This record gives sequence, structure tokens and C-alpha cells, in this order.
Amino acid sequence: NKQTEDLLFTVNVAAGTNLTNRVLTNIGAINNQGVELSLGAYVIDNSAFSWELNGNVSFNSNRVDALAGAGAADIEVGGISGGLGNNVQLLRVGEAVNSFYLYEHLEDENGAPRRDDTDYNDDGQVNELDIYRDVNGDDRINNEDRLINGQAAPQTLFGLTSSMNYGDFDLAFTLRGAAGNKVYNNNASNAGYFNYLTTNAVALNNLHESALVTGFQNAQFFSDYYLQDAGFLRLDNVTLGYNVPRIKDALNLRLYVTGQNLFVLTNYDGLDPELLGDNPGIDNSPYPRARTFVFGARLGF
Repeated sequence: NKQTEDLLFTVNVAAGTNLTNRVLTNIGAINNQGVELSLGAYVIDNSAFSWELNGNVSFNSNRVDALAGAGAADIEVGGISGGLGNNVQLLRVGEAVNSFYLYEHLEDENGAPRRDDTDYNDDGQVNELDIYRDVNGDDRINNEDRLINGQAAPQTLFGLTSSMNYGDFDLAFTLRGAAGNKVYNNNASNAGYFNYLTTNAVALNNLHESALVTGFQNAQFFSDYYLQDAGFLRLDNVTLGYNVPRIKDALNLRLYVTGQNLFVLTNYDGLDPELLGDNPGIDNSPYPRARTFVFGARLGF
């Protein structure tokens, strides 16, 4: 399928002391193209045991086709916590919506991100030229050196459901996943530097553990070190049930136990690659997704 739609830009405006009012403005157009496939089958189907599988996969690509006005400039989006007005994403014609827009962080001889308190290039100065790639070679680091590096929206979504029955027992589960998208770990970038302890001395805060790996003294909000692969495979739920044989041919009782969000396989080292917040692709939630277990009974007459 192919879809072209208006691109909406959200602007926060003040109304007295209330900053929650929003104005939605058409600023351009985006194009989405994709395909979805699904397949279902009975793997085994007899009176003793049955097993049904259903799977689906979808592929999608999107791009910004136009921004308001002839030759409209790029629009920075993706506001982050830590530093007023910092944005790590971009709307640019020809690129995916909410593409990440960051510096390429150079690595030391051990493959770790270069620290911001060391003169690596031996110019007698400790500055951003020591840690970021000077893309245009002008001996300074600014927006001209920021690169498009991945997108927030998954390019592939997939799922698998399984349902089995054996005698009076039944077992069902759902697997779900995504690939081709990235997440910016704002929890790490916001609190993963040692000077965070002094700049936020008025409040009691924890230093993010990434500071022990990077050794950053100062915030590096625009470093692609914090941008990570957000592909995942999640076991959404599993339900095991037992239908108690009818008692006196009148009572129909089913006992069951359900587990939700039992595990997730991912390379992302934050709390969860599937974000719960309103800002696509930016992880600034300090709370993990809940894992729950439900025990129940269903009674029929």
C-alpha cells in the first residue's frame, strides 16, 4: 500500500502559566509505502492434540516529501531532557520522519567512546574536536558535522501466535517484535556524566551507570554513542488453562494462569526498546514496563 498524508507539527504555547495547550499546523507531506503478509495454519489437528499457528510481518518505509514553503529548511524535532531546547531528530525532505541527527563519536584504541577530558589530536587543547568527527574538515564542531543516523519508526514489524489443545489442557502464547529502528537513550545522556552531580546539587540524584563506562565529565547530548539499535523480540503473553471435567454434568470450570511481558530479547541496554512515552524514538522514562501474572477461574452453568 502507498499513502501520502499531511505532516503535523506540534507547537507548545503558553496560556497564562499553562503550557499544555497545543497548536497543530500542516508543515508538509510524508509518504508511507509498505506491505503486510499474514499466514495461519493448523500444524496438527486431530482429536487428541491440535496446534494452530498464525504469523504476520509488515514492511514499511516513510520519507518526508515536502516541508512548508519553497526550499523550506530542515526542522529540528525530538526534544530531550537535559539542556533547554536540545533536539536530536530532524525533519528533512527525502529522509525518514524523525531521523536522528547527531555527531559521530570517535573511539579510542580500545573501542570505547573518546573521553571529553583528553587531548587526543595533540593540538594542545581539549575540545569537541578530540571526540567528534569533523565531517566537513573546517576544524570546528557545529551543526554542519551532525549526521542522519537511523530512524525512530520500525521498518519491520512481526508477530506470532500459537494455540495448542491437549485433552482438557490448553496453552497459548504471543510473540511480537520489531526491527530497523533506533532509540536514543536519554536516561543515559541526561545523567551519564560526572559533572551531573555538581550541576544538580540542589537535588538528590543518581548518576547513570554509563558514566562509569564513558568517563564523560560533561554532558554529550548530541553524541551518537547514546543511539542504539532498538530491534526486539518480546514474549507478550502466555496462558495455560485447564478445563475441569464437568461436575454432575452441570458445572463447567476452567482454571488458568497468564503471564504478560515475560521476556524481551534486544541489543538495547536501556530499560525497554519499546517506548511508552509520547516522543518517538527517545527513551526518557525511568520506569520499566510491568511484568504481570494473573490467576483466574471461569465458571459456566
